[in-house]
Amino acid sequence: MAIPIPHRPSGFLLGDPAAAVTLDAFIDIQCPHSSAAWPTLMAVLDHYRGKSLSLRVHMITLSNHRQAWDVSLGLFAFSEGDADKFRNFASFTYERQGEFYNSEFLHKTHNDLREFVADLAQEHADVNRQEFLKRMASNEVYIDARTPIRYAATKSVWATPTFFVNNGDNVPVDHKSKLDDWKALIDPLLA
Repeated sequence: MAIPIPHRPSGFLLGDPAAAVTLDAFIDIQCPHSSAAWPTLMAVLDHYRGKSLSLRVHMITLSNHRQAWDVSLGLFAFSEGDADKFRNFASFTYERQGEFYNSEFLHKTHNDLREFVADLAQEHADVNRQEFLKRMASNEVYIDARTPIRYAATKSVWATPTFFVNNGDNVPVDHKSKLDDWKALIDPLLA
């Protein structure tokens, strides 16, 4: 079965939309390796601000992270397509990842998780809880959240974090890499 054409490209685009160097990061909000990589990705983005570089973040859900799907729905509902809102809320959420990891939700319900995500959004930006939960359950958010997962399948992405640079997947960086490792990769491409 063919993947339906989404109403917009997968992911949240941060940085220069017409960049000469494009980074794609496939991450899972519940993945500890994605969480470890996130601050470095943000440091890379900040370091190259004003340069011809973009980062497109594709939020995907791994099967062994049962809370990730609903937390991702919350990220999409909160950001409403705004990449800067996404970046800020994702950073806030990654800092609290231990609160929604598998063991923390072993004996909790699906509704407990949805309420937890609403708690995060309210703590982060004092959102209207009922409106947020309604948006989180909307078909629009569902479609936005499933698009990166389907796109990941077309790229044979099955683990997080997975990085592509200028659409190439043989990159020498991973979740343990630091800003200097990324600079060694990116600087020659910008030269």
